[in-house]
Amino acid sequence: MKREGRTRITYVLALLLALALVTNWGWFGAMPALAQTPTPESGPAAAATPTLAPLATPDPNKPPLIIGAVFNATGWMATYDQLPRSAALLAIEDINARGGVLGRALKLIELDGKTDPATVGNAARQLISQGAEVIIAPCDFDIGAPASQAAQEKGLVGISTCATSPLYSSKVLGDKQFTVGMWNNIMGAAMAEYGYEKLNWRTAYIVTDTSTDYATSLGDYFEQHFTQLGGRVIGRDTFTAGDQDFSAQVQRIKGLSPQPDVLYITGTMPDLGIVLRQVRAAGITIPLAGGDTYDDTELYKTLGPELANDLYMATHSWLGPEAGGEMARFVQLYKDKYGEPPSSAFIVMGWDVIKIIAQAVEKAGTTEGAALAKAMEEMEFDLLSGKLKWSDAESGHQPQKEAAIVVVQGGQPQFLGWMRPTNPPQP
Repeated sequence: MKREGRTRITYVLALLLALALVTNWGWFGAMPALAQTPTPESGPAAAATPTLAPLATPDPNKPPLIIGAVFNATGWMATYDQLPRSAALLAIEDINARGGVLGRALKLIELDGKTDPATVGNAARQLISQGAEVIIAPCDFDIGAPASQAAQEKGLVGISTCATSPLYSSKVLGDKQFTVGMWNNIMGAAMAEYGYEKLNWRTAYIVTDTSTDYATSLGDYFEQHFTQLGGRVIGRDTFTAGDQDFSAQVQRIKGLSPQPDVLYITGTMPDLGIVLRQVRAAGITIPLAGGDTYDDTELYKTLGPELANDLYMATHSWLGPEAGGEMARFVQLYKDKYGEPPSSAFIVMGWDVIKIIAQAVEKAGTTEGAALAKAMEEMEFDLLSGKLKWSDAESGHQPQKEAAIVVVQGGQPQFLGWMRPTNPPQP
């Protein structure tokens, strides 16, 4: 905004503040949403949402702080990258409306990784050549790691929105690389412990998709913690992404006698939806459980309300007032921006990654890789996905977080609570 005299500025600011109060801070311009169709909001609306700090503008004499993002827009990873993208854009607007970071406006430049590791790596290098000072990597180790490797090559911080494989670590990718997502040892253990302690699960049957480290390691960590608690895994099976016929696995499950207390099935959409639908359509009604990929409205649509019952998941957050913190304010801002409420906890990971970058750059006073990584290691972040503290680089930058436990009944998710597992398996 240009300076055109104190009187006019005062008038404009007063007008904006008045409009913001009337609209509950819904003053951001409209932009087509790229997220999936949301579910109806759960829980009562908060009585009031936290207000923004006084309006400010970044220093026009300072260059923008450029964040490069590889958000997959095509291929199966689009499901998990376009959701956080929408909130990342919103977070950038929110921060810039309060003066930016170190007086610099945040600017996002992005490329489509096309769900191909080589393309992802090349895209990150191209973004760096265009001036990116920090790299946001995709929400998966197999697909996203090349982006962080490219950042490490240039001495930059790279951060994945929600990769959960313990391989997404500084030990594997380098001392300036992070992920906001809890690792699978926490995710799998949280679901195992909640099921054992709260739902009285004592036996489990595990089915894993062999095509990604995410799916295989999640099943392994669930089994380790479940058996450590005293549960018993009565068998395991596998499938491969792209398979359309799950009938052989279904028949093996139906032949189990007695039936297990829970089927723990891992995978990614759209294959996960096909698998779970075939299980339910075969008349298998025992609880189904898994990780964050169950947190997807497209999955509930695939199953339909008649089959989307007794689905349990450990995921990143909960999009209701029960989550506390800034969640009510975020949900309102998101609705005002996109005309619909956020549909999945994956969305908040985009908001969180931008807020982390902003806060860490403020602390470090620079985007220089070593200084920024040090600041991130030393800070504790209060995020929409819970409190986050990373371990140091020598121990892998492990995210220390809680998991949100959610159940789906009749196609509608319900929040059960937060779970931090006791003595989870070592990654």
